[in-house]
Amino acid sequence: MAIREGAWDCPHCGPKRNRGPEKYCGGCGAPRGEDVKLYLPEDARVVTDEVELQRAKAGPDWTCNFCEADNPSINAFCSSCGAPKDGAPARPVVEHRTDAAPVPPPQPLQAAPPGKQGILTRGCGIGCLGLVLLALFFGWLGRPREKTLTVAGFGWERAVEVEEMRTVQEEGWQDALPAGARSLSSSREIRRYNKVQIGTETKTRTVTERVQTGTERVQVGTRDLGNGYFEDVYEDRPVYEEQSREETYEEPVYREDPVYAVKVRYEVDKWVKVRDAKLAGDDRSPRWPEPELRANERMGERAESYVVRLVGPDGKSYTYKPPDEPAWKSFEPGRAYKATVKRNGEIVRILGPA
Repeated sequence: MAIREGAWDCPHCGPKRNRGPEKYCGGCGAPRGEDVKLYLPEDARVVTDEVELQRAKAGPDWTCNFCEADNPSINAFCSSCGAPKDGAPARPVVEHRTDAAPVPPPQPLQAAPPGKQGILTRGCGIGCLGLVLLALFFGWLGRPREKTLTVAGFGWERAVEVEEMRTVQEEGWQDALPAGARSLSSSREIRRYNKVQIGTETKTRTVTERVQTGTERVQVGTRDLGNGYFEDVYEDRPVYEEQSREETYEEPVYREDPVYAVKVRYEVDKWVKVRDAKLAGDDRSPRWPEPELRANERMGERAESYVVRLVGPDGKSYTYKPPDEPAWKSFEPGRAYKATVKRNGEIVRILGPA
């Protein structure tokens, strides 16, 4: 566990990298003081001298309550003013974690021949980049664009289903027949199958597990010892590898038992769609069709659709289908509107009046 010499910068004269253990600035002589931050340079010196190592491990410096000078932990009196250590605060011991455990790069399944690996890697990178750029280019081409379109006309269509009461023949299970059904014939048939376990079957499968195979010593940061020195912090971490093994297991075996029920062929009187009555126009007054109904007919479901015909500055025609009649009627003849339009001419959205 290496110990390294830290550094500090004088807040008065600004020289960089006073030696960490030094209590006074080498430039102006000002005391280090408790507010000065100790730091570890990238090229910090590793301490190997036994006497210096003992000094580093002796504990954090303490700050004099009277002159605010830093003193080694073994001093009973301040080396600057002679005041006793009693009750003087010690510099904090702070751990700075980086958790920078080295991660081995993934190994290729098959190494490329010497001299070609870099070429293959560069080729793959260039090819993938080209595909991404090509996809972005076509996405840019196909994106909806904003256009100003002018209302040139309208259209509408409304339809009403005409239903007739008829007698029809259908099939269904006896316990789910509609009201008014009249049975014509019946038969006993398979309605479903029930799965019933009748035993188990021994099978083998490959199981892959993450198994700890040992530990490794990893540097996870540094510890500011509070006296100008820093200590490397390590911890033991487990090392894992994927291991495969064969195991046997019991898989259930099922039998499918048929469940029988009575299926009925029946006749029933019901409303059946026989035709559509439609009405369309290019005006602004949509109307519902009024079909002539026979004695056994009635009107059923209704449907309606609306279109707004627009034209662009280049004379190209566009069609927009509003969701309902109020939205359709909100368009004004001859007025210009901003819209987002796909390259195929489909209007994605009307943004509002231009």
